[in-house]
Amino acid sequence: MRALSRFLLPGALALAGRSLAAQQLDPALHGTWTLDVAKSVFGGGETPTAGRISWTEHGWVFALVFPNGYLYADAAVIDHGCTLLGVPSDYSCTVTVITPTHLRFTLTQEGALRRIGDIELLDSNTTRTVHRVTPARRPPYAETTLWHREPE
Repeated sequence: MRALSRFLLPGALALAGRSLAAQQLDPALHGTWTLDVAKSVFGGGETPTAGRISWTEHGWVFALVFPNGYLYADAAVIDHGCTLLGVPSDYSCTVTVITPTHLRFTLTQEGALRRIGDIELLDSNTTRTVHRVTPARRPPYAETTLWHREPE
């Protein structure tokens, strides 16, 4: 998965300049984080076996691996609003900075709310994300994930 991050991150984050949201976020969020599968709760289906997210001042690249070998990856660039990579074109996003260590990621599909994610830095080595998900064809559910910083 490290190779995936090295490939996607430079291309995804090549835009110059920084948005107001990026400027307001605490740089302590920057770095590579690993999903703590044992302490996370996935309410919507299959539980991943591993996950990574790499944050920079420009946004993030995210990947999950599932037991059947399926790899899901996407990215968000927040230099000029919120631009998604690796998702269908009918999805859009917004990022709202609640505090420098707490942001809200909102995902819509053709105007329909699909996901609200509150991402918080709990301490220098732990983030928690609480997602409220509204799928198009299933009942809504919530996910809570914990992530630990990888050593640099």
